[in-house]
Amino acid sequence: MRELIRADEKRKAEERLEALLLEGLRGEETALTRQDWQTIRQEALAHVRKARKSRP
Repeated sequence: MRELIRADEKRKAEERLEALLLEGLRGEETALTRQDWQTIRQEALAHVRKARKSRP
């Protein structure tokens, strides 16, 4: 039963991601600023740190 719930949650998350990606592709193009890149780097580093902490 849990496996079915997890599969359904994964499917819904993938659908949501696809919808957000399509929305982004339809949006107006803008150049990335230095602040944009800094934010991207900070978010990526936070993601890597979190992934490293969750390793056994």
